[in-house]
Amino acid sequence: MLHPARTAALTGLLTLLLGLPTAQAIHPIAEGGHKAATARLPARPFVDASLQAQPALSLDAQHDLMLQSRTAAFQQRYGGSWEIRWDDRSDRPNLVQGSGIALIPGRGNALKPQQFGLAAESDMTLGLVAAKAREFVATVPDLLRTEGLELQLDGERSVQAGGDRPVWFLEFGQFHNGVRVDGAFVYVRVAQGNIVQFGAERVAPVTVSTKPALPRDKAFALAWAELGFPADTRIHEMIEPGQLRLYPALPAGDEVGERFLGARGTGYRHVLAWRYVFDVVDDDATWEVLVDAQTNRVRELRNLTVNVNASVSGGIYPTTNSDTEVVVNLPFAAVTNGTAKVTDTLGIYDYSGGTATVTLDGKYFRMSDNCGAASLSNSTDGNLALGTSGGTDCTTPGVGGAGNTHASRSGFYHLTRINEKARTFFPSNTWLQGKVTANMNVNNTCNAAWNGSTLNFYKSGPSASNPALVCSNTGEIAAVFLHEWGHGMDTNSGGSASENGSGEAVGDTFAFLETRDSCIGQNFIPGTNCANCDACTGVRDVGDFGVSAPPAKIATPANLANDAGINCDRYTCPYLANGITPYQGPMGYEGHCESYIASGANWDLTQALIQRHGASGWAKMDRIWYASLTPSKSAYQVASGGKCNVAATVNGCAATNWYTVFLPADDDDGNLANGTPNACRIWDAFNAHGIACGTRPVCSGDAPDFRLSVANSPQAVCAPAPATFNITTVSDLGFVNPVTLSATGNPAGTSVTFLPNPVVPGTSATMSVSTAGAAASGTSTLTIAGTASGSPGHDATAQLTISVGAPAGPTLLAPANGATGVNSLNPVSLSWSPISDSTAYTIEVATDAGFANIVATQPSQSATSWNVSGLQSLTTYYWRVRANNICGAGANSAVFSFRTAQAPGACDENQTANALFTDNIEGDVSGWTATAGTGSQTWAVSTARPSSPTKAWLATDVTTASDQRLVSPAVTLPVGESPLSLSFQSDLNLEPRTSGGCYDGGLLEISSDNGSTWTQITGAALLTDPYTGAANGGAANGLQVWCGTRPYKSSVVDLNSYAGQTVRFRFRVSTDSSQGLTPHGWYVDDVKVQSCRSGPADRIFASGFQP
Repeated sequence: MLHPARTAALTGLLTLLLGLPTAQAIHPIAEGGHKAATARLPARPFVDASLQAQPALSLDAQHDLMLQSRTAAFQQRYGGSWEIRWDDRSDRPNLVQGSGIALIPGRGNALKPQQFGLAAESDMTLGLVAAKAREFVATVPDLLRTEGLELQLDGERSVQAGGDRPVWFLEFGQFHNGVRVDGAFVYVRVAQGNIVQFGAERVAPVTVSTKPALPRDKAFALAWAELGFPADTRIHEMIEPGQLRLYPALPAGDEVGERFLGARGTGYRHVLAWRYVFDVVDDDATWEVLVDAQTNRVRELRNLTVNVNASVSGGIYPTTNSDTEVVVNLPFAAVTNGTAKVTDTLGIYDYSGGTATVTLDGKYFRMSDNCGAASLSNSTDGNLALGTSGGTDCTTPGVGGAGNTHASRSGFYHLTRINEKARTFFPSNTWLQGKVTANMNVNNTCNAAWNGSTLNFYKSGPSASNPALVCSNTGEIAAVFLHEWGHGMDTNSGGSASENGSGEAVGDTFAFLETRDSCIGQNFIPGTNCANCDACTGVRDVGDFGVSAPPAKIATPANLANDAGINCDRYTCPYLANGITPYQGPMGYEGHCESYIASGANWDLTQALIQRHGASGWAKMDRIWYASLTPSKSAYQVASGGKCNVAATVNGCAATNWYTVFLPADDDDGNLANGTPNACRIWDAFNAHGIACGTRPVCSGDAPDFRLSVANSPQAVCAPAPATFNITTVSDLGFVNPVTLSATGNPAGTSVTFLPNPVVPGTSATMSVSTAGAAASGTSTLTIAGTASGSPGHDATAQLTISVGAPAGPTLLAPANGATGVNSLNPVSLSWSPISDSTAYTIEVATDAGFANIVATQPSQSATSWNVSGLQSLTTYYWRVRANNICGAGANSAVFSFRTAQAPGACDENQTANALFTDNIEGDVSGWTATAGTGSQTWAVSTARPSSPTKAWLATDVTTASDQRLVSPAVTLPVGESPLSLSFQSDLNLEPRTSGGCYDGGLLEISSDNGSTWTQITGAALLTDPYTGAANGGAANGLQVWCGTRPYKSSVVDLNSYAGQTVRFRFRVSTDSSQGLTPHGWYVDDVKVQSCRSGPADRIFASGFQP
């Protein structure tokens, strides 16, 4: 297979388990999702095949004489050409698709937005479209038979996709007595304003009681006993403490994958079950258990963990760690530069002078590197260059901290880029808008994992199950990032299938769409090709088993067991991971292996789109793929013949199968009866892999045409200045007819002209918007329409913001004016009311009401709140905000003030600070002593990572057992000078805490008898920075310690109880005999002991009247 150049971002793969494959692993070499030495497994498998009930389809129902009475009223009312696939189990249509029925305004019909009380088609909302869809459902009672059913709009799975060619996917979930029927819904799919598909998925009357026999807590107690985990197993977290649901199930005597032979309408029964999700102490698996709410017996158990074998600038690997590292700007990276800032998509931020720091904790992803913390500062020009380096795992460029590794830099870049792309398709998806933690350089090998909330990537080294196999660092391979991120996207877009093969194909598809390489995870096992692959050292090559291969090698249901092909019968079937939980594709074969069928179809479709449309074929596949993600489930279905049978009848005919959903996602005119622009190519690719449906449709777009695009939108202007947009026309297949341009949606009082007009396809025109007569400020979306002979016409949109003057002053909200006791240890949140015509806000904080001494400012804040940090205690601050827009800065708000509280250990305004001991570790440290209670003693002055200015104490986190002790000089604490406090800065780079506790850690002790006895400082005496948790091993076993990784933080300790005594302090580092974060460890700097004397400082002498 020819692998295209690896130049795109390849992010988030695998569940390739060369060490641990579980719920969604990429390559099952060994079982996984559990720590190998401490696996916590139930006593036996719990699998209820009856819960895998799928529709039983009759594919030509429109010609079935027995169904004419059900379909006649629909045909008579709406006419047109329709295909109907009937679900004999529910006696309802699973899919009706065809000519289209006008529902909302769109290019497929003559409806106007004004008929709906709207100004433009783009004003359509989910609520309005859903209401119209419900009205339509009510018009086809003979077909859907929804009377008496409880249907509710599913807000998570009802989405809009397609940009300027909107497609609405609407689902109405079935409920009974308020209990959700899992996977049962009525759906309506709207393309270009027309209903092109609708139907019912697993909808049937519910006849069982919805009252459980026991409350959920008691039911779980019985289930826990039945599961039979090892006796000492304890619940770590009950993620979902029991949700009551109804599950469609097969009737008695029916087998999964076999043809339904019962009477129509009798193919579903229902099971009332409690659903629990939990994890256990000292294990990585996340378990889902279904407990029959009537019998209180466990129905099914699944492991939800998804595993895998698998300007700010920095060096990243474009595709894999055998590439040459290239330097790129890092998008959406968080930068501290006086205030909190974020780089834009080009990796650029607004540098305002002073020190700027980046830590690879960005807006959307936080890199948590087991090698240490990443932190790079620059106080000259603000350019933060994390650099490049050789080596692997914990090797760094020598700057940016121990966590500035290949894995953290590459992971941050690729994950952020795929997230950015997905947000263009799902702008309202909360998961994409949130922040995900990616754990890099985890101390394991041949693996990576998405566990439902975090991404985890492993170091290089030999496989635990087969030491002869040496794997690369999975955090250095872009496809690993992309595949694993794909599992998260699949889960959080509402479309993930109940089986695992389709989920693995989802991950692979996301990977190759970014890398543009059919080899998934090149160099995963250096020098070793994947099974039956031609030239791929990754886990799979989705192109090697496609249409370019010999017929017997193509990944199809019939070829599953071919030894020269994907050879899936090398695993037991039906496949159980760990011999416990199902990890299967739709046919029951091992999920990663069977995924070749669907991912191969997607790869072949992509190549067909490229062949037809050129390089834009990648973008066309993106559109189809992302638009179909939510409504799709399993890639295909077993219609008859049962599981583990290569002779079974398999197709993609179900309403949620990929082939079926791809068609409306690709449609451009609201009529599936006349094909779609790429319907024939979709069918060809899926048919080649044995998972298409019906006869080959036509490609309606195979004719010369043109396209429109707007290069410089959005824009903002201050009236009366004009706005100009560049409108580009593209000629497809040699289209030459002149294109006439027009615009609608421009604001009242403005006018629009084009030059030239008409325009020759392949050239550009300028659209000018005159704003001289604009009446009010506001943002508008202009629709630019192009019409030409021989074309259906196309349009594009441009966004224009017009301001008719500078904005008004905001109203300040919090802190309230005159507020006192404001905590300055943490950033103080300032908030204000929004101003409608503002584009940004300027915030100023000063120590005087006239703002002569401004101590903090944010010149361009888009949100209506801002966190200001670095404020002093017991100080009155004044703040104000002004709004800005394209016309300039508006008026300042009224001035508010607040007073900060006294900081822990600080003197108040009636006291004077008395420094009893200070040491910034820059000079003579002979008064300090370092010893070892056990093992190595590494306390020494280091220049590697000081707090200020160039040196700090460091005890290395060694990989052997040690008890390293650093004792301070003696300090005499006075009486009557309260508060007495110790403060110091510390930077932690110690083995991270796990569910088992801290294995390496630091702690603080005090002695008042010159070191004869020592007492640990704990609890309330730690005024800031409490301990992380208890140590589990080493000299500190059972004691509270600091562990994990974080940058410098101030610790303040209350010493009032030791007034009148002479004390010493002891900083201890305890390590066990396993992993450590050498060469780093615990850095301690800027140690200070202070008391507070009555009376303020003498201002006359302090001003210099006395030397």
